[in-house]
Amino acid sequence: MSRRDRRGVTRRTWLRRAGQAALALPLLQLPRGAGAQGTRGYPQRLVIFYQPNGTKKELWSPEGPSETEWTPGPLLRPLTPFRDRMVLFDGVDMKVALEGPGGPHQRGMASLLTGQIITEGDFIGGDGRRAGWGGGPSIDQVLAGELRPDTTFGTLELGVRCKEAMPRGRMIYRDREQPVPPIDDPMVAYDRLFGSGMGEDEASTARLLRKRRSVLDAVSADFAELYRRVTPEDRAKLEQHASAVRNLEQRLDAIATRPECNPGAPDPVDDPMAEAYFGELLRIQIDQLVAALACDLTRYSSVQCSTSVNALRFTFIDLDRHQGHSLSHAGDGHAALQVQWERMLMWYSEQLAYLLRRLDAVPEGDGTLLDNTLVLAVNELSRGNSHSLADMPFILAGGGGGLVGGRHLTYDGASHNDLLVGILHLLGLESASFGHPDFTTGPLPGLI
Repeated sequence: MSRRDRRGVTRRTWLRRAGQAALALPLLQLPRGAGAQGTRGYPQRLVIFYQPNGTKKELWSPEGPSETEWTPGPLLRPLTPFRDRMVLFDGVDMKVALEGPGGPHQRGMASLLTGQIITEGDFIGGDGRRAGWGGGPSIDQVLAGELRPDTTFGTLELGVRCKEAMPRGRMIYRDREQPVPPIDDPMVAYDRLFGSGMGEDEASTARLLRKRRSVLDAVSADFAELYRRVTPEDRAKLEQHASAVRNLEQRLDAIATRPECNPGAPDPVDDPMAEAYFGELLRIQIDQLVAALACDLTRYSSVQCSTSVNALRFTFIDLDRHQGHSLSHAGDGHAALQVQWERMLMWYSEQLAYLLRRLDAVPEGDGTLLDNTLVLAVNELSRGNSHSLADMPFILAGGGGGLVGGRHLTYDGASHNDLLVGILHLLGLESASFGHPDFTTGPLPGLI
């Protein structure tokens, strides 16, 4: 289908004129449509959402008598509004991560999205064991490399508190032993996605961002012209997304101009590792990821909540001074710490629910952005205090690739490599295997 409107101007040209994608528009329905492959003519996307250190499967797994008759477990109750758009898995093991050197956090992170055995190396894990990087490309990089979408960014990696450049802190791999670090600083991410190459470093970018005029004001003339050329339905979308991006700019500016960020004081924009800002920065990163997908800047993306070390105190949700890692590793008999861990796990479910809500708030055709996005929620362990790699807490959500939701799929030791193969098939890449061939038999049965 043609990508040009009746006057011969490409959609991409119009988007670039509209502030280099700063308006974060959804794919628009110009008269007679600018086509894109996928359901209802829209592209299919992948979002990977990572939280660390496992969960409590006894409170995570669905409750109900059958594959389609169930309710989310207590730890997933924030996701209840999306029950019919999710697939939950029990009995899927990360078998490939049982092989190779290093500790379970290292092996779990390296194998999680690559399906490959971790390599030999000199990185020392928390248990003292040494290991290298992941042994192959991650699933998002394979999709981008094979399908080659016409987007500004092949993939997008965002995170919060992911600075640790070690195997236990990296889940995305361009290829064997080629980790891709996520962008931790929302200011840097914003400038890369929607800005105009403002500063040469993070500090100068933050200063210029505080001073510059709203991007919406700078492109008002082009916005007005585009507004006249689209359908009435898309005019409503333009107004909605213009408002959303202006609000995002204001939130970023608010962080940069807080009293704590005056010269000489730690600046959370320059140092996104500050614990107090973790929750707020995560939400901003999610907003920016959704905006990037809506504007077709990328189709394959990830948001990483810290690393498998997770040296973060959750005081911002009124937990005590224990770090997330230590809470997840507390013994089952330590009642007080178990309660705190459950609160932390519930908080992560709320953040995943926020991501789904944001995707579902973007109109796209006769549905929403969520209808054309496959969200994969992952963890490098099944349970923190046992370092188990069996019965992993994987979730698929959305409608990307025609995913049929409302299901609880149960297996008896299936390989997570086969889940990754199934995801490739859903998104249009019908590979026979993925990752290490010894752990792949084909698409996970029953998924598609």
